[in-house]
Amino acid sequence: MNAEFWVAFGTGLVALAALITSSAGAARARVKTIEDAYIARYWQILDRLPAPALVAESGTACEPDELKAVRLYLRLCEDELELRQLGWVTHNTWQQWRPGIQAQLAQWPVADEWTPLRDGQRAPHQFTLLRRLAAHPDYDPYQPRGLGGHITRMWRGL
Repeated sequence: MNAEFWVAFGTGLVALAALITSSAGAARARVKTIEDAYIARYWQILDRLPAPALVAESGTACEPDELKAVRLYLRLCEDELELRQLGWVTHNTWQQWRPGIQAQLAQWPVADEWTPLRDGQRAPHQFTLLRRLAAHPDYDPYQPRGLGGHITRMWRGL
């Protein structure tokens, strides 16, 4: 084998390493973009909640628009759990989101809407991941399965 072969081989290895690195970086950037979009959605919903809820005070009945915001918040939480389950939310972000979700589920007005949902009185086939989180405080819906799951975890920076 001559020098030209080794130069070509080395160049190929460098190109392959660059491709892998850039692809992994793009996957991590996509995860960050998804997380940022859900954070923005959270703040949009929070802006629509009743003023007492923003300082963890109890209030009376919600106006229709406020009730819609509460329901949108519950849907947002379920969506966040689904994203985590699919591997699109990092471990560090999940460690911040989980206690926030749990705290909101216990506070008015979210608690008033959540209680009948949690108990299955309403929408028994929806919010299954949120029910699991409410029942198990350390619940993490992301469970990498097999070698492919672990590769995905490393690839996306989870």
